Amino acid sequence: MELSPEEYGAYWRSSIFVAAGVSIVVFGYRLLSPLLSGPTVGAIGIAVFLLLALILAGTYVAMIGVARAVRTAVDAEMRG
Repeated sequence: MELSPEEYGAYWRSSIFVAAGVSIVVFGYRLLSPLLSGPTVGAIGIAVFLLLALILAGTYVAMIGVARAVRTAVDAEMRG
């Protein structure tokens, strides 16, 4: 599979999206872990809500990256 410079750039951008999505989830968990082990129900509830929101956002960003990589690969295969 021969890739043009634009396709290489698209692969790099998609890998950055995947890495950003994983980073959002990992750093969000590390940021919220003190609240998850907190003594009050309110702090735990807020932490669970924020953690779910960050997991959703991170998964969305990572899947955008995966979709771009797949689209670039399909375009390269169809062209060549």
